[in-house]
Amino acid sequence: MQPQRQPDSTFHRIASASKIALLGAVLAGAGFFFHGARGPALVAPAAAASTAVTPKTEVPNEARALSHAFSAVAKALGPSVVRIEVEVGAPRAEGGRPTPDDVPPMFRHFFEFGPGEGLPAPGPQHGVGSGFIIDGAGDIITNRHVVQGASKVTVTMNDGKEYPARVVGKDAQTDVAVVRLEKAPGNLAVARLGDSDKLEVGEWVVAVGSPLGLEQTITAGIVSGKGRTGKHVQMSGNRVRGYIQTDAKINPGNSGGPLVNLEGEVVGVNTLIQVGAGGAYGFAIPVNEVRRVAQTLIKEGRVRYAYLGLMLTSAKDLDDSQRAKLGKNIPGSGAVVAEVTPGGPAGNSAIRPGDVIQAVDGQKIAAASDVVDYVSTRDIGTKVTLHYARDGKPGQTQVVLGELPNEDMKVAPQEQGRIGLALQTLTPDVADQLGIERGTKGAVITDVIAGSPAERAGLKPGDVIVEVDRAPVASSEQAVEALRASRGNGGHLLRVRGAGGTRFVTVK
Repeated sequence: MQPQRQPDSTFHRIASASKIALLGAVLAGAGFFFHGARGPALVAPAAAASTAVTPKTEVPNEARALSHAFSAVAKALGPSVVRIEVEVGAPRAEGGRPTPDDVPPMFRHFFEFGPGEGLPAPGPQHGVGSGFIIDGAGDIITNRHVVQGASKVTVTMNDGKEYPARVVGKDAQTDVAVVRLEKAPGNLAVARLGDSDKLEVGEWVVAVGSPLGLEQTITAGIVSGKGRTGKHVQMSGNRVRGYIQTDAKINPGNSGGPLVNLEGEVVGVNTLIQVGAGGAYGFAIPVNEVRRVAQTLIKEGRVRYAYLGLMLTSAKDLDDSQRAKLGKNIPGSGAVVAEVTPGGPAGNSAIRPGDVIQAVDGQKIAAASDVVDYVSTRDIGTKVTLHYARDGKPGQTQVVLGELPNEDMKVAPQEQGRIGLALQTLTPDVADQLGIERGTKGAVITDVIAGSPAERAGLKPGDVIVEVDRAPVASSEQAVEALRASRGNGGHLLRVRGAGGTRFVTVK
């Protein structure tokens, strides 16, 4: 039987040929290429012979080598870098997650969250971040804020295959998390971890991840700076002791992805951006710190930190009026005690607000970060000696280090009627960055869970809770205890401060 021919097939072939000829005539003056059934053809202008064409330039060997180096890094790391998609919370009644312009610079995490500003969400919210595989068991490093509050985690490999995963552990103090594939395939490519201590300023680096909903992209730049965190750099984890600044472009969805040197070694984890005078600055957590935290999370599920129970600020950062309020003979260096945490390890010691710690166990202290650095190297239960100055007179006291309350445990939404807040005690340095008075006491909101009562009440990262149910709160611990108290159907009345002023918010 002869196959039936469509009655108008000849007409369509003639019409299609006429359209192509007409298109060629229209584009002839511009010299466009187009592809026909038999391959590419050039529609050349009539005066092609007299038209000048820019010369083909010779690529310098150095430029060609650098280009090949970037390509090699992309090929080497591609199989170990993954996209992480999460479902968070319940349906939202209205609105979307605040856009980056609505969030204070210090909390602008590079984590893409849908469905978009101003659009209602029909179901659980979906977020996209990045990560990289670190072992054959299917363990993947990412940022805590990528998987915070996740009820479902899906990992997509660079070949497009998807795998369900679960959160093994996360650490609020460093913003590091580990997720694990439920059933890891046997052909996993593990990322090679480098040594961030050897990384040099000016060295070429590549950021790899899944920004803007794309499968996988790379951007190149240099290490713009390295240093210790302090007044001018507020990382997303309170105990990130160092940072890597890079000008490699980082976009929403890059959070948790690797920063890689040209040897194909991961040297950092892309985490956030800070906006300041002159533009935006991208930051990564050094991989040496990430490695240590990830190993502990895999082994124990959480990281335990020693702490003193003191809120500190650097003496060198005090202005004249602040010095005058603290009294006479304030040293020019050291860590000023701004607050003693009620019930904390130092609560029963001789240390008082206004004291200036100048040494710990004989180790000289130049700034507040030095105290945190020293304490972080000691075990919980260790007895340390604080050497301090008060009104120009020396003193000393001993404190047994306690365990820092786990932020993920103490502010979990299911433990607070799904209020959905992550908090940290407000420090003078953080108050400066938020644009509020340096002496303000309270608990600053560092994260708001999507779809939670806190989000529905209009609370945002960067807001500072100064009262709960008409009672002042001076720390995150006090705020948490107050929010845990039952208030029935009336909810909690919060007095909240921000750069725009003070307001009252009811959270039910």
